[in-house]
Amino acid sequence: MQRKSIFVCYYKPVMNSPFVFTRPLQPGEVLGRTSGINWLSSNLLKGQNSVVWDHPGTGKTSFINKALMQMQKGNSHFILCRVPCFNIRSLNALHATMANVLFRALAGTLGEWEHLVSVLLPDLRPDIALQRHGDNEFTLSFGDRFPAGQPEELIRLPQRAAEHTGRPVLFVLESFHTFLSTATGLTSGGLAQLAKCWKQQTNVTFLLCGTGSTQPSMPTVFKDLFGMKRPFFGFAEHVPLEPIEEKEFTEYIIKSFSKAGRVISRDFAEMICRKMEGHPYYIQQFADLCYSNTKGYMIESMYFSGYEELLDIHHSRFEILCSDLSVPQIQFLRALTDQVEQFSSSCVLMKYGLNSSANVYRVREALEKKSVIETVHRKPKFIDPLFRLWFQERFCKTYWIP
Repeated sequence: MQRKSIFVCYYKPVMNSPFVFTRPLQPGEVLGRTSGINWLSSNLLKGQNSVVWDHPGTGKTSFINKALMQMQKGNSHFILCRVPCFNIRSLNALHATMANVLFRALAGTLGEWEHLVSVLLPDLRPDIALQRHGDNEFTLSFGDRFPAGQPEELIRLPQRAAEHTGRPVLFVLESFHTFLSTATGLTSGGLAQLAKCWKQQTNVTFLLCGTGSTQPSMPTVFKDLFGMKRPFFGFAEHVPLEPIEEKEFTEYIIKSFSKAGRVISRDFAEMICRKMEGHPYYIQQFADLCYSNTKGYMIESMYFSGYEELLDIHHSRFEILCSDLSVPQIQFLRALTDQVEQFSSSCVLMKYGLNSSANVYRVREALEKKSVIETVHRKPKFIDPLFRLWFQERFCKTYWIP
């Protein structure tokens, strides 16, 4: 059984630190990505189904938060339903969760819930249970009322709710990749039927997003869903996360130090951004470590101390990742850190023990499925910039070829 890639941080930031990496950013804290945020906000306002996916720690949730805030400024009339899908394991569970989130957005009292059930779900007639007495939080309980196949009444529920209230409905399905990867009984035909029904709902908009890591890699999951001849092909427009400009991140780091009466030179701020290859999560955490080491003016030893601390914090996570790699996969990564380009050349095959071109292909494919590398412009590259540094500077220095 393959281990899943886990993106966690056990480091507690300095109290009152200006750098945020342990939670999604509030809209006012989000840096850059203005054109992408405008694009997504505009899509949702005009009812264009959209999808956002990227790797862990790249700021997807913060990006979506900013777009939703911007959208609400332009139209506060829509019904927003955010559905976390990380613990949903079947289509029926997805439909039931969406129904409950929608009801909570529309109703508060038991009487209001009962009225909505009679109007919007007259055939299924689910029970209404009181989940938490102190908060008066109700939930719909369907029991064995689900019909064979997909429950038509629940699939059409968002559109019926939009018509009943006279307000458009927006569903944000978060961690949708986890549902796709773990749901039981999920077929291509069932997903295609779902996409068709959702697309027919003219007053309902869907934003599908991946907010974590999974096996196989998250981009692969979404590409398999939205690619040519795939179940959701043509259903939604992909809005990519654009890189945050180095200049903007640099200015942010300098100003954040300055607010606390501490000083970091532009050179060191730029070094932090470049070392982390523009990765928002790692930049914030690296900057926070440097900030904690600096009492007045930051010097070179504080930069390197912060960098070593960053590697220490993620050491266990990377060690677990490497324990799941075979020897040929490790050798492939060693070649990648050595900036090899022609992996199938005879000298490379011999030096790194990769045996044959066919084996190189298999190893590369396996590393992509484990979310360790990705192919960009037909060339493999590490997905995680900090893992690449750790692998090169810590793993390879003490690794002996079997």
